[in-house]
Amino acid sequence: MPFHSFEFILVAFPLTLLGFVASHRVGGWTTAFQFLAASSLAFYAQFSTTLLAILVISVIANYAVGEAITKLGANRRVAGTLLLVAIAANLGALGYFKYTNFLLDIANAVFGAGFSHAKLLLPVGVSFYTFIQIGYLIEVYNGQVERPGLSRYVLFATFFPCVTAGPLVLQREIFDQMRDRTDDAFDARRIAVGMTLFAMGLFKKVVLADSIAPYASPIFDGVTAGQAIEPAIAWIGTLCYTLQLYFDFSGYSDMALGLGCVFGLRLPLNFNSPFKATNISDFWRRWHMTMTRFFTTFIYTPLAMSGMRSALQGRSGRFQRFIAAGAKPAIVTFVVAGVWHGAGWTFVVYGLMHGVAIAINLAWREFSPFRLPAFVGWLLTMSVVTSALVIFRADDLSTAGTILSAMWLGMTSPNGILVTLDMRQAVALVVLLGSIVLLMPNTQQILHSNWVSSDPKPDDAESQAGLLSWRLSFSSAFITAAVGCAAVASIGATSTFLYYKF
Repeated sequence: MPFHSFEFILVAFPLTLLGFVASHRVGGWTTAFQFLAASSLAFYAQFSTTLLAILVISVIANYAVGEAITKLGANRRVAGTLLLVAIAANLGALGYFKYTNFLLDIANAVFGAGFSHAKLLLPVGVSFYTFIQIGYLIEVYNGQVERPGLSRYVLFATFFPCVTAGPLVLQREIFDQMRDRTDDAFDARRIAVGMTLFAMGLFKKVVLADSIAPYASPIFDGVTAGQAIEPAIAWIGTLCYTLQLYFDFSGYSDMALGLGCVFGLRLPLNFNSPFKATNISDFWRRWHMTMTRFFTTFIYTPLAMSGMRSALQGRSGRFQRFIAAGAKPAIVTFVVAGVWHGAGWTFVVYGLMHGVAIAINLAWREFSPFRLPAFVGWLLTMSVVTSALVIFRADDLSTAGTILSAMWLGMTSPNGILVTLDMRQAVALVVLLGSIVLLMPNTQQILHSNWVSSDPKPDDAESQAGLLSWRLSFSSAFITAAVGCAAVASIGATSTFLYYKF
């Protein structure tokens, strides 16, 4: 029951909102949040009761560890040991469900073992709720968390708008909003803003992303099946997938923020026009923003600080300091981020490619006497992004290599059936959707006067959407209704969000 299904839009969501408001009327915000926590578990249960049991065990175990770390107080040595054991247990569980078969493949390749794949369930959103809770435990250890109580912790760890595909929330972004609430659960303005954002996200998903998806899959599936591919088709198919992923993930992010707003919990931004970035570092500040924040906070920064201390103690030169405190941490961080997305060599190479690109960007800023023009920086950034997404999407490195060879070297296999594509339709969609990406304001700019995120609101001068700015008015309501109706009318055989796989 994804957000873009009739079951969710017409049944689950209205019933949840009704129960949420009624719970608030009966017992205030505490009861309303308890209802919302129960509803989040019920939402997750529709994937599978077995997967729900795994989620509940994870939540209860991490809550108990957090309580134990809090009670240990000044006994930092024991608390630190408990934290490390808990992190290892979380990563071990994640590794078991997500990476067992990948590790078996490595063992078979390296040692000639004959292991066959294990039949394992992959819990939906396991990477997200595992890392949300690891972040919570670290902040408990650092004394940044007040004891939330079990029901509020359950809501924090399982809130249905973000449990399956993000954003990766921090405890302070949720718990701070649960304290001392005096507003009404049924706030007409807040609900109107949230539903507007939800409608925009739904339109992005079912109208834009799903319309271009049929032109992306054939090139990857065809090459995997042994078909040859021409350079033009390789480029157009890759751009189709790039735009499909963009609007799919952007649509989900908008829908998640909109639902959070409706239920009185502001979530952090996860998407901010990343294809307008003019360097690869800026791209990652705009794409999957909460994941970037998480890995920067808990991996890159500690590695960079450790590397800098080692370099200073060894009296290393400027270049050696850069390698230790900049390049190495960036590469390690993004390899981890790549593997976090999925089990396979394609994800390792995807992360490595972005890590190297980040390191090069940092080196350019550190050592270059001049800056590239913005357009040149944008071309280089998008070249890296689209090329890396070929690896990200491909079933294996051989498929990715064939498509990239066609794109950048003009190589076409002399034998085999060529992959075909309706080029006129595909090019028209690439131009249309590309123009929306590059020329239109994004949703948070359109809704700037009604800010919906837990992130700080940017300056007005940076977020003007002109005539497209949303206001609580009849005209805005009419446009929102038209967008929503067009999106609902476009719902067909329900596709899944692409990030559900990660």
